[in-house]
Amino acid sequence: MELAEPAPQSILDQDLYKFCMQQTVLEHYPDVIVEYGFINRDPSMRFNQAAFTQLQKDIAHMEHTTATNKDIEYLKHTCPYLSAEYLQFLASYRFNPTVDIACSLDEMGALELKIMGKWTQVILYEIPLLSMISSAYFSHVDTDWNYTGQLEKITAKGLQLVDASCEFAEFGTRRRRDFKTQNMVVCALSQLHCGPGQCIGTSNVYLARKYNMKPVGTVGHEWTMAIAALEGTYENGNSLALRKWHATFKGSLGIALTDTFGTTAFFANFDRQLASLYAGVRHDSGDPFQFIERVHAHYTRIGISPATKTIVFSDGLDPEKAIS
Repeated sequence: MELAEPAPQSILDQDLYKFCMQQTVLEHYPDVIVEYGFINRDPSMRFNQAAFTQLQKDIAHMEHTTATNKDIEYLKHTCPYLSAEYLQFLASYRFNPTVDIACSLDEMGALELKIMGKWTQVILYEIPLLSMISSAYFSHVDTDWNYTGQLEKITAKGLQLVDASCEFAEFGTRRRRDFKTQNMVVCALSQLHCGPGQCIGTSNVYLARKYNMKPVGTVGHEWTMAIAALEGTYENGNSLALRKWHATFKGSLGIALTDTFGTTAFFANFDRQLASLYAGVRHDSGDPFQFIERVHAHYTRIGISPATKTIVFSDGLDPEKAIS
């Protein structure tokens, strides 16, 4: 394994959608207290003490990460849907990991991590923490890897998508092996030739600025799940979340996430009024071809031409799946 490149100490080393969600939380639920918990989907992947020590150091360093004037100006000019009030809030925002985060490692190597505090304060932890956990694991536990050939692989995959007329974006921050890997990927994608398709941007705001790409993203499942819980209605959780989101962004970031409580519940909430307000929908689970048919049927049934709407696909895609 080669030496990992440290992540930049920048608040913009973050997925765009978390800033967007922080703005909606600030507007609609400014005083709500929440708790996040880390769930390891593969319990066989255990930490060792060296990985845990690195994670602890990385978490502690977060208290020094703040938005600079340059960061705020970039967001102001690049993301006009972020309000002046929100950017003022972000300019004074501070991580407080000593108070907000509890992290421990048990004798079997299982990582336990909880975050608790005001939703407006703790919402920005998720993406950096997941990338830190991955980086620590691949620096000290699974070390049988290197960067050899990675640039060539991502370039070939990018060209395969471009030549197949695919429009696609990079969304790797939370899953990256380390910052150097994601930096390599985004750099390569930014240099692809323009063909029938194109790479339209990256979710990582820092890398979008670095490589003069568009920062992209909308909303995560967290928004709909939390609103349903806070408002005590899972039956209408989708419609409440969609209406509050539209109230904040007025049509910008208008791709609706469909699978938080399953597509049946989503389409029951997605009436003509809401469907007219949103530019399209996002597929994130289930059979994509059946989803296309269902979306087409739903728009047709409520009197909206499917040809006027967009479907975004984001469920574990590789070039072959995307092209098909």
